[in-house]
Amino acid sequence: MQAVSDEQLIQWVADGDASCLGTLFERHHKGLYNYALQLTRNGAQSEDLVQELFLRLLKKAASFRGESSFKSWAFHILRNLAFDQLRQVQSRKTDTDAEDVLEQELVDLRSAEQSAAGQQEVQLLARSLARLPLDQQDIIWLGRFEFPDYQSLASALGCTPATARVRMHRAIKALNSAFDHFNGVPSHV
Repeated sequence: MQAVSDEQLIQWVADGDASCLGTLFERHHKGLYNYALQLTRNGAQSEDLVQELFLRLLKKAASFRGESSFKSWAFHILRNLAFDQLRQVQSRKTDTDAEDVLEQELVDLRSAEQSAAGQQEVQLLARSLARLPLDQQDIIWLGRFEFPDYQSLASALGCTPATARVRMHRAIKALNSAFDHFNGVPSHV
């Protein structure tokens, strides 16, 4: 027996069966929460964002047109919610402390054994990633951990696959440059 697709479930939500949203929540809340956590680095804020996302999905289920997967659509909405919230927080800050950003830890979702191996590289990577603009952090996370191809990534970002590929290339190049900086490799002129 084949499971009901996410797209069918959101259609049933649009048709008035709100209970189907629970199934979508069970399927996707962990990945959505981890993504929000990666952006905000704040557990409570991430939980609030996912809750807000599912409230919006309930209200706007009829706007799902099926042009992309449900997952891409949900990540796109969550991305917009998170960026809106982060922009509001940033606009309220008068003095950004760069060291606070650099000291934030990359959320490590691996096992303790995996995490222990190469801890120094993970710390360098975390500092390098934190040094990137939020939009580059975002594309690296989505492209490497959430979406298997540029078509799905593009749907989540609201752009074409070619644009997603270019953005990913630029973000990885910036990450490599930041990593080299923290690793003591001289920059190339």
